[in-house]
Amino acid sequence: MNKDTVKNIALILLLVIAAFSMARYVSELKLRFSLQNSLLQAQGEVAQLSQEKQNLLRELRKEKELKEQLALKNRSLKGYLQAAKNRISSLFRENENTNARLSILKAENRALIDSRKRLYLENEQLKAAKRRIPALNREGNRGYLFKDGKSTMRTRIEVIPAP
Repeated sequence: MNKDTVKNIALILLLVIAAFSMARYVSELKLRFSLQNSLLQAQGEVAQLSQEKQNLLRELRKEKELKEQLALKNRSLKGYLQAAKNRISSLFRENENTNARLSILKAENRALIDSRKRLYLENEQLKAAKRRIPALNREGNRGYLFKDGKSTMRTRIEVIPAP
């Protein structure tokens, strides 16, 4: 074998190695670009997920604040409710007292009405009795001792000496 053949074989071998290395380099570059593209996508997804996380944290804080406000409002409304219940109980007690007083007043009113009816009947009976007794129907003095400056009764005064 001669030197040129060995050089040619060595050259071919180097060319094959160079072609193989080039193919390998191109393959590695494609892989690198693919990995860089994947890395950019992953970074974009990380940024998007980070933004979503921030939004969710903001919403969570808002929800916690809202929950605290609602809890405070709930406590306040419970206080108002208790005050209203106390007021209603007080009004019911007052209503019961008023109803009791009203019952007493109704009974007193009924008693006064009965008394008035009794007095009216008694008055009517006295009027009827007066009409039946002629001596009471005279004009007479009507209970006055003096009328128009004159005596309405004949009085007789007797003087008896003391013994």
